[in-house]
Amino acid sequence: MFFSQIYTSGLAHSSYIIAGEESCIVVDPARDVDRYIKQARAWGKPIKAIIETHLHADFVSGHLELQKLTGAEIYAPRVAKCEFPHTALADGEEFTHDSFRIKMIETPGHTPEGGVFVVADLTRGPEPCLVFTGDTLLIGDVGRPDLFPDIKEQLAKDLFASLRRLESLGDNLEVYPAHGMGSLCGRQLSAKLWSSLGTERIHNYAMAIPSEAEFIQALLTGMPEAPDHFARCSEINRRGPAIVAELPTPRAIEPAELWRLVQGGHVVVDTRDQLAFAGAHIQGAYALSLKGNYATFGGWVLPPDKPLLLVLEQAGDLDAALLGLRRVGLDRVEGYLAGGMTAWANEGLPADHLPSLAVPELKDLYDTGEVAIIDTRLRSEYDSGHIEGSVHIAAPDVRHDHPALRQDQTLAIVCNTGNRSVLAASLLRQRGFAHVANVIGGTTAWAKAGYALTNPAPGVVTHD
Repeated sequence: MFFSQIYTSGLAHSSYIIAGEESCIVVDPARDVDRYIKQARAWGKPIKAIIETHLHADFVSGHLELQKLTGAEIYAPRVAKCEFPHTALADGEEFTHDSFRIKMIETPGHTPEGGVFVVADLTRGPEPCLVFTGDTLLIGDVGRPDLFPDIKEQLAKDLFASLRRLESLGDNLEVYPAHGMGSLCGRQLSAKLWSSLGTERIHNYAMAIPSEAEFIQALLTGMPEAPDHFARCSEINRRGPAIVAELPTPRAIEPAELWRLVQGGHVVVDTRDQLAFAGAHIQGAYALSLKGNYATFGGWVLPPDKPLLLVLEQAGDLDAALLGLRRVGLDRVEGYLAGGMTAWANEGLPADHLPSLAVPELKDLYDTGEVAIIDTRLRSEYDSGHIEGSVHIAAPDVRHDHPALRQDQTLAIVCNTGNRSVLAASLLRQRGFAHVANVIGGTTAWAKAGYALTNPAPGVVTHD
């Protein structure tokens, strides 16, 4: 067997390509499929099969893209009711491809249609050797069951039963999940990217919960915030995504024309660094730095039904900006600002700016009661250590009313480094909040300056 795990940072997504004696299988591919084709060519074995363990929620899959380029057959759980051509597998159904015998087991819980694929390498023997667990079983965790709020109790109950089915497969099987630490598909994922069923049975907190009632309580309490695009991406994956190669090519748009488009309802996505955005930006722009968790937060806050316009630091950033948006199903990118903000300023067009605060200045203002601090990290990060007296509102949630968001008060917006907080600040400015400042360096700089954080705890995963 040839085996390669392919990791997509930002999304913390693991996909796989394995090869038998003559051909390759790709498991849970990302939308940018060139990596799988390159690996298959290096092995000298064509891609003939694609496996989707479930309808992924946090990203748009590359299954149709890869099928169009290779002609490979797609395999997916029957209960997913996929609308594209594929082989639908029932619970317990097996198929043989090349030198692999593969069995699909339905494991609902994270999603209603979740499945795992148990693989036997027949060149070594008939016994299974590994299992692709999708988001049912992660390393150190399990896939969260609360993405479908109306049925979350039933999904948690189903997940408990699904884990019992996995336990019966044997401790020796290697476990290869679809996500690792940093993903919002779970709560406390390990940094390790693979494990064994035996190791997880002993050390995975969720597998060790003895009763169904305790499991349901634990898995529906304290979960991280669920991004808006999770349900949308699942449905895109069920229907079948657009083929990236067939999407229109975004064009360079001169400032005057771009301004007319903005006035007509196009949405501006500013991908520059937080300091550049603060200096000058198009009014109403979303601050989504490529240096941050661009894809996840883009999917979370950008309107999927409106055409998008990009502002880039340099023209060479276009490919990365497009890739991040397309990974979360935001395909309506019409163009980018020709010449960047320098050209915009030279045309005398309206521009906005955002005050920035270094942490010593923030400390002085806060000590004198001149600002309210809004911490825009995830709840788990806030609970692990925050500035005393700050109020927690996750960055995307500043789009909604909150008692701490007052128009008559200066709001100092903070996260770990400034990437999420500048996004939150831009969202507040869209809502008409005039007195907003971004804290550059965030809580990281605050701690390095020697200022105290409450309840500091090591090892918390950040999402900047």
